[in-house]
Formats: sequence, C-alpha cells, structure tokens
Amino acid sequence: MATAFHPASAAESAVFPHDSEAGKLFAANFDHHPFQFRHGLDTMEIFQMPALLKLAERCMRKREHKSHYETGESVVNGYFGNKPADMTLVQALERIGESKNWIILKRIHEEPEYRAALEIFISELSELTATDLRRRYHDPILTIFITSPNRITPYHLDGEANFLAQVQGRKSVFLYNAHDPHILTAEEMERYWTGHLLAPRWHDELSGGQWSYEISPGLGVFNPATFPHWVKNTDKVSVSVSINFKRARNDTVGACRTNYYVRKIGLQPTEPGRSPALDRLKNLTFGKLYEGAHATRTALRSRFGV
Repeated sequence: MATAFHPASAAESAVFPHDSEAGKLFAANFDHHPFQFRHGLDTMEIFQMPALLKLAERCMRKREHKSHYETGESVVNGYFGNKPADMTLVQALERIGESKNWIILKRIHEEPEYRAALEIFISELSELTATDLRRRYHDPILTIFITSPNRITPYHLDGEANFLAQVQGRKSVFLYNAHDPHILTAEEMERYWTGHLLAPRWHDELSGGQWSYEISPGLGVFNPATFPHWVKNTDKVSVSVSINFKRARNDTVGACRTNYYVRKIGLQPTEPGRSPALDRLKNLTFGKLYEGAHATRTALRSRFGV
C-alpha cells in the first residue's frame, strides 16, 4: 500500500537499505560499475499513477515544460521519436495501457513535494556511497519514465550517473561497458560529448548486454555515466524513477571535446585517462570555452528561437 510523502516522516523511515552489505555494495560500485539495489520508492504516493496524472497536468500548464512523450513502435538500434501532434502529455499518460507510448516527466524535482523527496534521496545515497553528493556532484535530477507494455527504449547512453528505481511493472535493463573500446571508441565518445547523440554504435552480437538486470517494484539498477544501455518492458505498464547526478568536475568531458576538434585538423590527440594533468588542462581551456558557447546558444534558442 502506497504511503503519502511527508519529509519529516521520511527521515524516520529510510528509502534505501542501510545494512552493512548495502553500504559495501553502494560504496564499492558507485559511479564505476553497474549493480542492483533495493529501495522503497514503490511505496510512496507521489510516484503512483493518480499522482503522476496530476503531475502531468501541472507540467502542461508550464509555458516551457521539458517533458517528452512519443508513441509508436520502437526498435533497439533506432532512436527516440517526436511528440505526436494529435496527443497531449496527459492523453498519452491516460492511454499508456493500450498504446505504444513512452513518457518522460523531466525535472520533476522543481515541484515542491518531489524536491523534498529528492533531498531525502541525496542524503541517504551520500551516506550509502560514502560520497558527499551535494559537493562532488551538481544539478541532481529527478525524472519519471512511464512506458506502455512491451515497448523498447532504444540503445543510447547518458552523461549522468543514474539510479533507476522500479515503481510499477517489470522491465529488463541491458548495460554495456563504456571503458571497453569495442563497445565505445574514443572517437564515438568525442562525438557524443560534442552533441552527436547517435554516435554510439549498436552491437548485434551483444544484444543481451554485458550486464543484464530484471527489475520490479522495490528493485533498481545503478548505471554509471556514459555506459550504453537499452531497456525492454514486459506486458504491463512500467513506472520507473531516475535519480541522476553529474560530476561537479569532469575533465574527461572537456578532454573529449578538445580531442574532437584536434582530430578534425588531422592530429592524433592523447585519449582521456592517459594523462590526468593534460585532461585537466584541456578541460580548463577549450572545455570551458565550449561550455560557455553552448550555454549561450541554448539561452538564445530558448529566448528567441534561434
């Protein structure tokens, strides 16, 4: 039975297990290696369907809501689709059981009750991972994925470390090692970090993943940043909550962006990780220039549509 979320009572009842084995699991693997974990998000009312319908309505009332939804068949080696012109976000959610819909409610922590929940999650995960997530990571994001029966989420990668907690339904998650050059080459990583989101190649021979996990309510899987993955839903509606963290300092990203342009002029750059000092220099110079230009371009596009 789902319980209402109240920050004061949440502090008394942990969302994640805090036994010694859980502590070892989280601390040893966080931001490095996939692992499965237990949680209690499936018992919280704010993640149940009635609350999600109300949340979708609130998202629609925002002038620039960032939530995404699409419909139709998807394939593992394809990419994400566009919003249907004849369907609203709320309609897509209302029809989730009989359609082929996929909904992402983005940045829901901007709503007060979800912000309060996220703060509890950050505190608990900081303790479990033995990492000060508020200091070493920035812009923590709470996202909800709602998926129609039997739908696939195509192969892709994300730039954030991700705790994916299953709330309703069951799904299979297939993950791949970002540090394996057969899975993800240096050139592919450079292209991804310069905006080419389709850069990672699909591998037919590894369709079952290098790691695979079955998650159901009360279970989740941790996906390290940039580890490619795809997801297969079962024959029920799925609801998953994603808790994402971005590293406050990530020299690899700046090095990849620098290397992309160095390679374009015919040179062979040093790959990230071989020289931390060089990675740091690349990030502090060209990497920061790239960030500033991208932020300016995004702001202009948002404000003026250019």
